[in-house]
Parts: sequence; structure tokens; C-alpha cells
Amino acid sequence: MPVTPKAREPLSRERIIDTALALVDAEGLEALSMRRLGTELGMDPMAVYYYMPNKAALLDAIVEAVMAEIDLSVDDPSEPAQERLVRAAMAYAAVLVRHSNALPVLLARGPATPAGLAPVELMVAILRSGGLSVEHATAGMNIVAAAVRGYAAIIATSMADPEHHLVEENVALTSREEFPFLSEAASQPQQDPQAQLEFGLRAIAIGLLGAEPKAAASEQR
Repeated sequence: MPVTPKAREPLSRERIIDTALALVDAEGLEALSMRRLGTELGMDPMAVYYYMPNKAALLDAIVEAVMAEIDLSVDDPSEPAQERLVRAAMAYAAVLVRHSNALPVLLARGPATPAGLAPVELMVAILRSGGLSVEHATAGMNIVAAAVRGYAAIIATSMADPEHHLVEENVALTSREEFPFLSEAASQPQQDPQAQLEFGLRAIAIGLLGAEPKAAASEQR
């Protein structure tokens, strides 16, 4: 008795975006085309155009999908602004690392829908709650985003090229007399990249929002 084939999942905008993002995650942006997407969906590529008028629209949709994955629930308005900023930035970093192959399109195309703009709004709101002006909060958000994107790019490079020479490896080949501090750093156990990012974000947060109050110099004598 022949096996009855399973009904094919109907085509939808969500299915197209999910499939496109999965393809980018697995094989990179260069693998994404309307023809390849149609193959992955088991559909005529022309059917995709009903939902996505062109590849540019598809790339915009991928940006929105990635941004929408950022977990905004990590924010707790009762916590200090510094801690909130670090938490939000770390949540952003987690998503960028998860979808590191999509990083080039994320850098080139900004979010333009409520779902995509919500993480940006949260970061600016946190900085405003910490006393920054609109101008400085916007600049601060850009600084934090740049740090997170740079971190994700480094992780993506190391994943794509495991033989990539790190600074520590290059320093090990140099003279200790010429580079004493770098040589000392290279001799230490390699740090967890996520811990390094958090350290950097906390430093940025202190710089933007101020350090914890300290006793006056006269009180320390």
C-alpha cells in the first residue's frame, strides 16, 4: 500500500523569512537567491515574489527577523541604568553571534519596523533614564551597538577561519624586550570572549553613565 505523502506546508511570509534566515545561517549570504530559496521551500521561485517583491525586501525582512529575536525581557527598570544597559547589549550580542552570517546585511540595512526598532528604543530609553540628553543618549547607543557588532564580527571571523592567528599567537613570536606588556598578556590563559565583551560593556556603561559615587578626597584622608 503506497504511503500517502504529507501535505506540503503552505507558503507564507513567515515561512519564507524563516527559511531564508536558516539558509544564511548555514551557508552565508552568498548562498541566498530567490532561485535557491524556492528550492529550499519546494516551490517555484516565482511564488516567493508574491510575498517578497525583490531580494532587497527579503534582506530587509531578515534584518527585522534577527532584531525581533533580541530578548527585551532581560530589562528590569528597577535596576541601575548601567546594569540595564549591559544586559540589553549582551542580549543584542547573543542574537548577532547566533546569526553571525547575517551580520553584513545587519550593518548595511537598519531596522524599520516596530519589532526591529524596539531594541534600539530600549537602549536609548535606558541611557535617557540615566540622565543623558537626547543627543548623548543617541551617541551612546551608537557606541554600544558598535562595540557589540565588532565583537560579533570577531566571533564570526574566528568561526569561519579556525586557523586565524590571534594577537596572542602573533605576540608569542615577538621579542619580550620589544613588547613586554603584550608578551605578559599573551602568557595568560585565553579569556572567554563573552566575558571580555561584558567587561568592555561595563567600562562603556561607566563612561556614559558615571561611576558609582565615591567618598570625597577629604573624607579618604
